[in-house]
Amino acid sequence: MKKANDKPVQALLTISALALAAFVLMAIIVPGVTDRFIQDKDPLNAREPVPVISATTTSGETTEPDTKPSLTESVTESGEFGDNQTKSTTIAPTLRPGITESSTDPLYVTPTDPDTATTRESDISGSGPSTSKQNPNETDPLSEKPVSYLSDERVKEIFYKYSQTVATIQVYLPGTDSTNDRMAVFSGLIISDDGQIITFGSNFSFALAYGDRLYDQAEVRIVIPGKPRGYDASLTGIQNDTDLALFKIENVSDLPYAELDAESELAVGDPVIAIGQNDVLMSSGGLLPGLITAIYHPTVLENNIKLSMIQTSAFISQQASGGPLINLAGEVIGLNNSHLNRVYSDIMGYAVSTPAIKAALDILNDSVIREPMGWLGIITLLDNENDKLLELMEWPSGLYVAGVDERSPSYIAGIRKGDILISVNGVSTQSQEAYSEYIQSQPVGTLTQVRLYRTTEKRFMNFQIYLGSMP
Repeated sequence: MKKANDKPVQALLTISALALAAFVLMAIIVPGVTDRFIQDKDPLNAREPVPVISATTTSGETTEPDTKPSLTESVTESGEFGDNQTKSTTIAPTLRPGITESSTDPLYVTPTDPDTATTRESDISGSGPSTSKQNPNETDPLSEKPVSYLSDERVKEIFYKYSQTVATIQVYLPGTDSTNDRMAVFSGLIISDDGQIITFGSNFSFALAYGDRLYDQAEVRIVIPGKPRGYDASLTGIQNDTDLALFKIENVSDLPYAELDAESELAVGDPVIAIGQNDVLMSSGGLLPGLITAIYHPTVLENNIKLSMIQTSAFISQQASGGPLINLAGEVIGLNNSHLNRVYSDIMGYAVSTPAIKAALDILNDSVIREPMGWLGIITLLDNENDKLLELMEWPSGLYVAGVDERSPSYIAGIRKGDILISVNGVSTQSQEAYSEYIQSQPVGTLTQVRLYRTTEKRFMNFQIYLGSMP
């Protein structure tokens, strides 16, 4: 009985020993087989070793990579272990004259020739385009142009220069028995050392009476940066086509001012700086950096003022309205107007271009009393832009109506943006200049027969409109 009971125990011990032996064998053999299998299947292992050092030299205007062998080279020879046995032989690279190997960084070579340029791999993202032929962006025109950006120092320079020329304007209108007090605070740009300041009439429209003059009760107070007190000012006038308003401070001199002589070429993507008056709780401020996001086609008014508008990503608040828009060259390219936003959800900033501001100033400063001229209030495009648009859309020949003044006889009669002006009193409107000259030559009150093509309805329409007086 005792021997019978020992057999199961012996069998169990035998099985345990076999299992342990199998486990040990698997632990030793399987990893080795797996590694060998991976090496056979991995295509990366079949590639030749990549050279640790790749030296380039520059001779004259050409750059050629060094074609010397790599540090490790495979050599096949016949040995006692088989017909063909592969052995690894280490070969030291031969560097060309003028290049020495760095002992600390195998990816960097130091030239002894001062005319030889080198680059670390970690420095690929450095400023300035690379001159190496191995640079994939060498043919990209962007890499051949200097990077244009707003550096901290450049921003400070422009802000310091022009913040001294941005005035704070406060217009106050006392209330009556039926109205409350009204006050607006906004910006203005000083354009002369004797106190001429420009802004927009829409900033204080509540204080304007008929004829674009201030109510007698209205009060204007202007604060100049760096001055210990504010100044009273008078409204010289408003140019309605551009909304430009001109204020004048009396009995001042030697004020810092901005020049409006520049007519710069603008492009979408150009960095710009908008400056407005800062809040009373700020010791300094009013800086609004951004980019030009759109440039509108220039439109032409009936008095031949070319009005163009600039759209930027710099949000123009009510307080910043009337301040300058400046490019990287430090030139005033426009005057910011917060009231040009198309809808309340429009967060873009808008500015009237400097050439239009200058043309409006010439009218405001013109002391010559002129006879009233006829006025329809239609805004058109420049001839070349007009012709391109008509040809593109296959519309009849005429003048595209880019806008209509809401106070004008044309707007009251029903002419709208998008119409094509065909003729006035039978005179064909083939060019903007000829149209403006004809309208201005007609007396105020002249009855005109206006023929147009309505693009939204694809039909011709006729209007009878009495000419108004050009504001």
